[in-house]
Amino acid sequence: MTPNLAPLTDERLAAIRERLSRTGRTQIDGVLASADAQTLYKAAAAAEYNVVTRRGTGHVDLPAAWLASLQPDQKVALGHAVQASAQADFQYLYDNHPIYDLVEAGQAAPVWRDLLAFLNGPVFLNLMRDVTGEAQIALADAQLTRYRAGHFLTEHDDHAEGKNRFFAYVLNLTPVWRIEWGGLLAFHGADGNVSEAFTPRFNTLNLLKVPSPHSVTQVALSAGAERISVTGWLRGV
Repeated sequence: MTPNLAPLTDERLAAIRERLSRTGRTQIDGVLASADAQTLYKAAAAAEYNVVTRRGTGHVDLPAAWLASLQPDQKVALGHAVQASAQADFQYLYDNHPIYDLVEAGQAAPVWRDLLAFLNGPVFLNLMRDVTGEAQIALADAQLTRYRAGHFLTEHDDHAEGKNRFFAYVLNLTPVWRIEWGGLLAFHGADGNVSEAFTPRFNTLNLLKVPSPHSVTQVALSAGAERISVTGWLRGV
């Protein structure tokens, strides 16, 4: 299934460009045809995920099967260690399905092969070059991210040496989300306040310029859904 972009009027495009130019971030509501977004959500909800976090100074993938083999006290200890390290250091805890890596390895399901081809096709990339004004955007990588209760991502700015990241994107797929459930994409101001925060609205594409200090607030224990998105970076070669 190849997704289809929903039509955008010249007026909406101008507003999207203006906001991104002025603030370094913007949102495109209803970016895909609604039925296509629903199809992606159903596929994402059924996908297999690893848990990802940091240990020491490096990224760690924790396979679901390995986590399932742990005793309850081991799982509690792991959770406590992750939460403690987040008090002062860069840390994250969420679920990941690495679309780009699986496609490269020839192991991705057809729906994700089609999605990555769409994200790297002329229709999507031309729209991204148009709204960002960045003509050097040449590719988009992608992963599924799933934030369950207690998951979070602390402050970072997405810069990575040698990755040529121009903009980060988040395509939100959860059909219903409340602000009270957390999982907000929060932008950090120089004054120590949250400058702005984006709710993960269904079928909304969030764009943010790299580097931009931001975080994902912890998903509340009372959240009535899982925060599922396709995320990645618009990159140069």
